[in-house]
Amino acid sequence: MNWTTGNLRRAKLRIMSDEGLKEMLVRSGFNEIVFDLDGDGFADVCFLDENGDGNIDTVAIDMTGSGEFNLYLHDSDDNGIPDTILWAEDGARELEVLAMGEGVEKGLVDIGSRVYGMLIADEFVNDEISVSLEELRDYINKNLNDLIEEVRKVIDEAGVEKVAYFLDSAQSYFLATIDGNKPKVRPFGTVLVYDGKLYIQTGKSKDVSKQIAANPMVELCAFKDGTWLRLSGELVNDDNREVKEAMLTKYPSLKGMYSADDDNTQVLYFKDSTATFSSFTSEPEVIKL
Repeated sequence: MNWTTGNLRRAKLRIMSDEGLKEMLVRSGFNEIVFDLDGDGFADVCFLDENGDGNIDTVAIDMTGSGEFNLYLHDSDDNGIPDTILWAEDGARELEVLAMGEGVEKGLVDIGSRVYGMLIADEFVNDEISVSLEELRDYINKNLNDLIEEVRKVIDEAGVEKVAYFLDSAQSYFLATIDGNKPKVRPFGTVLVYDGKLYIQTGKSKDVSKQIAANPMVELCAFKDGTWLRLSGELVNDDNREVKEAMLTKYPSLKGMYSADDDNTQVLYFKDSTATFSSFTSEPEVIKL
């Protein structure tokens, strides 16, 4: 089911012919339909035609109960699947792009289908699928926290994938640690996303491993095509054999020096970290991992 199957004109005609839907309607403008789902006097959800083609391409939801729209799910390429997540702080005039791209699109297929299926696209347009107003209200009131967590998970995973893709493309990066009171920097080339976490690999016999054990706060830096990435945070050791095997499978040249079953191979993931993409031509992009 595509979530852009909702045509504004057809939706408005359906709304005006249904007394229950009309009661929930706040306003019906040229490119928007706004609803108060729980009857508290505040708008809860807005459906927008931002492309001007008559079809719904964006849903805005009040996630905080403040009466202001905070979360926006947008389909920018008109393929029927949301691919951009935007957020607005209460009272903010500008939207912040939290995540976008193929990774977001894949992660939001289910979320977008459920949100749009229950809120408008099928409810108002597709006669083959019927969702009652009671189900609609129950979904908003009871499952809102679950939806927030799902969106956050998608945002987190998309951020990790973007950082990993940049490091893979750059092929090498520089990792900085502290040795006593002295900074130490050396090139690295391993990066792996496993179970939503960003991993690097080294050997426990190396000085860098000992420095991380003494002070796990590190920073890495990579540069590619006029953009540089800085990733700062805590590295956490993980003795999971499956992660080690996955890392060595991705980098088979390391198998001459490391094994998933030896006492030396070490994989570590970033925890509570901040990735910052910077260039001379655009504003920095910050991603929390």
